[in-house]
Amino acid sequence: MKPRDLARVCDRILQTKKFKDYPGARNGLQVGHGRSVEKIGWAVDADLESIRWAGKAGVDFLVVHHGIFWGESVLDRKIRARRVREAKRLGVAIYSSHLPLDAHPEIGNSTGLVRALGLDRAKRKPFGVAMGRRIGWKVEGGRWKRSGLVRRCEGGKVRRFGGVKVIQGGPAVCRKIGIVTGGFGDLDQVKKAGLDTLVTGEVDYPTEVKARELGINLILAGHYETETFGVQALADQLRAVVGDQWSEDGWQRTETGGQMAEGGDQG
Repeated sequence: MKPRDLARVCDRILQTKKFKDYPGARNGLQVGHGRSVEKIGWAVDADLESIRWAGKAGVDFLVVHHGIFWGESVLDRKIRARRVREAKRLGVAIYSSHLPLDAHPEIGNSTGLVRALGLDRAKRKPFGVAMGRRIGWKVEGGRWKRSGLVRRCEGGKVRRFGGVKVIQGGPAVCRKIGIVTGGFGDLDQVKKAGLDTLVTGEVDYPTEVKARELGINLILAGHYETETFGVQALADQLRAVVGDQWSEDGWQRTETGGQMAEGGDQG
């Protein structure tokens, strides 16, 4: 199966055509080649480090969440050109999915974060609108200690290094929790939904200040760290679709660089 054919499989799984996205996202196949795919890999970002890891690992179809087209400054264009050259030199096709991969109800980033927090059996409904689509979840119908949610974030299923930043603006026992990965800081939506807690990757400082005034907890587990779930799950889905002759590796960042994900080579 060629990269373009495999990209169409990804688009069908994620229903890419149903989504509007930010201009830099450009969901779909961003770099291709003419050979049949032999090894599928994943990374959150299509940066040089991830591309070079893929080439070294023999990955020729790399699934990412943040592709190569973000930013339009002169420097951004130079960085992008360098990434494209390196990917082509190493024979690495790049498939990127942004909001569709956040929002997918089964393999999406937000669903992965819900599971990592141990909240997948709780009552939930879609929450968190970005570009006209809900990409996260509102969880309610229970009582969860804020400290317990933080410990789950720090326990290795979300953050693998460093700490979780917590803005203790709301109650110590959470009853209505918003979960949206990446950098979701729309407190208007949080307040309108009646939430007392928002779990996301990061927000800007003014949002932290407003959250305290509004009585809302912010549990900030890292933009990168909260968005590793979807690329891993999509790579697994591709293996199920195309057959076990494809192996799958993953690249995760650490505090000092990067490493192959645990259980990476499953082929």
